[in-house]
Amino acid sequence: MTTKRTIVPALAATMVAFGLAGCANWGKSHTAANGNTAAPKSTAAAEPARGPVQTASDAAITAKVKTALGNDELVKARNINVDTVRGVVTLNGNVGSAAEKERAISLAKRVEGVANVKDNLRTAG
Repeated sequence: MTTKRTIVPALAATMVAFGLAGCANWGKSHTAANGNTAAPKSTAAAEPARGPVQTASDAAITAKVKTALGNDELVKARNINVDTVRGVVTLNGNVGSAAEKERAISLAKRVEGVANVKDNLRTAG
């Protein structure tokens, strides 16, 4: 009985210590050498890999944007490819007019979770 009474608190303390150590390392890895916590200016290759939560979130944003485009009368959604990375939506494809292009961009910007929209749409003609 005495062994169980000492092992459980020791195990709990060890788990808390490991959890705090992980949090401390995360904070250090996201702080610049000068202590500045602003986002570092880097290229896409230097950015950390996306985790499963970010990937799922991006997939949900993509689905919402495609739905918004598909439900619109003006936009021909079948001609527009939607990609999302870290909340930044990229629209690729061909549209029939400048009005359709502007409408597609506007609809994408309205979707919850969209940080920015990159326009790679080409107007026919």
